[in-house]
Amino acid sequence: MLKKYMIYPICAFVLGTILVGCLPEKAETALIYKGPTVVEVKNFTLGQASTVLTAKGVSTAAGTQTDSTRTVFLNTRGTDSVLVQLVGPQSASPIDVNFAVRSTSTAVEGTHYAFIPAGIRKVTIQPNTSSAYIRLSVIANSLPTVGDQRTVFIDLLSNGTVNPNPNFSKFFVTLRR
Repeated sequence: MLKKYMIYPICAFVLGTILVGCLPEKAETALIYKGPTVVEVKNFTLGQASTVLTAKGVSTAAGTQTDSTRTVFLNTRGTDSVLVQLVGPQSASPIDVNFAVRSTSTAVEGTHYAFIPAGIRKVTIQPNTSSAYIRLSVIANSLPTVGDQRTVFIDLLSNGTVNPNPNFSKFFVTLRR
C-alpha cells in the first residue's frame, strides 16, 4: 500500500517534467509578437466608467461603442480622437500613417467636424513610441434636431512600409445631437 502512495507522486512528477520539456518555446518568448509590423485603430474609451464618459460627451448606450466605433454628442464633446497604434517593434524614426475618409460618410467635413490640423490626412507615430491620435474637432449645433446623427468613416492606408491590420483598419465616429 505504501508503494502505491509513492508511485503516484513520482509518476505525476515525471509526466509533468516530460510535458513541460516538450513545450515549443520558453514562457518568456511565447507571447512576443512575431508577425509583420502593422498599424491599427482602437477605441481607447472602452472600459472607462460610464459616468466619466457621459460627462465627456461619449455615449454609453448599448451598441454605441465597440473596438472600432464610438458615438459622441455634438454639443458636449468639443474634440474627439481615434487611437492609431503600432503593432510590432518601435522605430527609431517617425512613422507616418495615412488615412482616408470614405465617400459614404454621412458627416460632412467643415460642417459637422474638422480634422486637427485642418485638411491633414496623416498622423505621425514619433520615434520610439507606439501610438498617435487622429484628432477631430466636433462642431456644436451642426445638426439642427435632437436625435439626428451623422457618421465619419475613417480608413487607415498603407504608407508603403507599414500596412494597416485588416481586422482593425477602420473606425466609425458617430456624431449625435
